[in-house]
Amino acid sequence: MAAEPRDGHKLLHYVPVGLLAGRPHVIVDGAPRAGTVCALSHWPGTPTPEELWHDVSAGIVLRALERPDLLPRGVEAATVDHYDADGAIALGLLCVEGLASEHGPLLVEAARVGDFDVVTDRRAALVAFGIGALIDVERAAPLLGVAVPDGDVMERTAWAATEALRVLPALVADPERYRALWAEEADAFDASARALLEGWARIEERPEHDLAIVRVDLTHPDAARARWGGAPLHPAAVHSTTERLRVATIAGARVEVRYRYESWVRLVSRRPRPRVDLGAVAAELTRSEAAGARWVFDGAGAITGALHLAEGRASSLDPGHVVDVVCRHLEVLDAGPPGWDPYAAPGRSR
Repeated sequence: MAAEPRDGHKLLHYVPVGLLAGRPHVIVDGAPRAGTVCALSHWPGTPTPEELWHDVSAGIVLRALERPDLLPRGVEAATVDHYDADGAIALGLLCVEGLASEHGPLLVEAARVGDFDVVTDRRAALVAFGIGALIDVERAAPLLGVAVPDGDVMERTAWAATEALRVLPALVADPERYRALWAEEADAFDASARALLEGWARIEERPEHDLAIVRVDLTHPDAARARWGGAPLHPAAVHSTTERLRVATIAGARVEVRYRYESWVRLVSRRPRPRVDLGAVAAELTRSEAAGARWVFDGAGAITGALHLAEGRASSLDPGHVVDVVCRHLEVLDAGPPGWDPYAAPGRSR
């Protein structure tokens, strides 16, 4: 259990970014802005004290609460500039009484599920799925018995964050109370985990390239149940099975190679192999396509950047050939400079 904050550190109050107007504040899980006096974030280049670094921003906040000497005095506001489970949980640890002392470590694991899709604890996964569901306000609001909010993205972020602070204590204490929020995602995760156990989805690792190759049989009767977020398997089933941070997914005639989020942030538990620019791979694959399909690479600095076909088209290339081309390029690219360095000092070129 996390230690109680020392030296009289008081709970902060959540203020949406649109209402800050330069007011002094602590920002979690994001980059500093006007009025930021403390950033508790694993984002690259953020000025979080190194003594507090952790894989997820919620872990940074938990460490900060145990080191109140590193927190600013006289600041009452906390904010987050986007919505996801890690940011919402980090905010909750700062703003909700008793949350850190009673559930801190479990919530850090829930943040890990939310950011990295790595499940170490079933209850933590359900908390992450429930908190993550709040971003779909049209679906979540009726489930919570409240009106669907109006407004732009930032106003909806504020709504989701406010609701997360309200439901977190009960959700983490008894996830069953909010089954309606997390059941759909949990079902997809469970179906995906079964797919890997039953063998109609399988993972091959190529450690020399930090690459996992995921093959999914889309003709299997349970294939539709395993899909999540546009992917043929729930990412948490894959990421909880392999530590490889480059994931090639082969599903029918569609292939993509995606960087996991862990290699974008300032990870502490290990140093990931740096990302490299796969633009040349995209160009070579495009030249090889027989049906005019075009390969694109989102960029090494994209949060979960991928090498994929444009416009969702199918490839005329054999998936094994695509993987071989990627691996051939990685042999050269990994020996050169990184395309993205989350550990670079602020202002240094990445």
